[in-house]
Parts: sequence; C-alpha cells; structure tokens
Amino acid sequence: MDHYTVEQWADFARQVTAPDVASKMQRHLDSGCRDCARSLNAMKKVVELAGREATYEPDSGIVRIAKTLFAGQSQASADRIREILPLVFDSFAQPAMVGVRTAVATSRQLLYRKGSCCIDLRIEHVPGAKEAILVGQVLDSGQQGRDVASILVELMTGEKVIASTATTSYGEFQFLFPAERQLELCFGISSQNIFWVKIPPLETIPESGMVISG
Repeated sequence: MDHYTVEQWADFARQVTAPDVASKMQRHLDSGCRDCARSLNAMKKVVELAGREATYEPDSGIVRIAKTLFAGQSQASADRIREILPLVFDSFAQPAMVGVRTAVATSRQLLYRKGSCCIDLRIEHVPGAKEAILVGQVLDSGQQGRDVASILVELMTGEKVIASTATTSYGEFQFLFPAERQLELCFGISSQNIFWVKIPPLETIPESGMVISG
C-alpha cells in the first residue's frame, strides 16, 4: 500500500489540496491506513496551533519594553551624540551632622544632572552577598517632547553590557549585579542622543555599612 508524505497531509489538513487528489487521499484513509491517519492527526494539531498563534497578542507592556531594548541594540553602532552627565551630589561627600559622633551609611545616594536632564541613583550592597542593588529614576529626560518612560538603560563595565532594562512610566529602573569597578550607565534617550553616567567604585560601600566619624 502506497502512503502519502507528511507534506501532502499538511496540505490536506490546511484544505489546499486539489479536489481530485484530496478524494484519493480520503479513500486512502477510509481504507484503514493507520500510519497516514497518524500523520494527518499530527498535521491537524499543527494547523490548529498555528491558528491560535495568529490571534495571540502579548501584553502591551511587554511589547513596549521589547521594542525599546531591540531598538537600543540596533542603534548601538549608529553615530549618536554621547553626553556624560556630571555628578552633582554624592551622599558620601556630605559631612556628618554637628554633634553626631558616628553614623552608619549602608547605601550611597548619587545625583547626576546636565541641563534639564536629571538622574537619581541609590546603590547598596546585598547583606551577606558580593552583589549590589542599583535603584534609579530618570527625573527629566532632557529632551523636549520626550517623557521618562521606555528609556533603554544599560549597565556596563568597559564595553561589556552586564544587564539592560527599560524605565517605567515614572522613569524608574533597577539592577542587581556583582559588585565590579568602573561601572557606567547608558541611557538611550533617542536615536541621536545617549547619556552616560559614571558610577563611583563600589568598594567604598562596605556590606556592613561605613562608619563616618563626627
């Protein structure tokens, strides 16, 4: 008994087989060929799955983040203006309050600003682990008509990207990463502009906190 190929059964299941050939294939099935019946059943499941896939729509938030991340990667080789935002506030540079002998600092607050663009960061070690948490917020994108949502943020050491994410509707973002030196954050504000901030060495933030003498 001659059998039909999987490709032929795939066309049969999609109902694109010529009528005369489809009649012959149906008679072949009616004759009791189990191998071809199994092939047809498998192809029917594939057709059904493909039909469901065509109507599937992912969550809009996931689509927004994915588009932002991929757009940022595709722009990596483009000629863009690289602007380094200077550090304007460092909590470790602030003197202890008068009359306070000691204070324990378990985190470090940093503020970067250039023009109207403003980025706030907080860095702290994870207790008992050689990792650090970076929580940040873009307060102003510095671009007219550009809000603080869906901005690609990449955590980098040298030319290596450690992690990447996109800002929320409030400009917030967060990273958990191994404590390394010479870290930078790259913000893909637009296709023409990227903003960079240099993070101070993290070894200055001890796991158990830093004692500041008053």
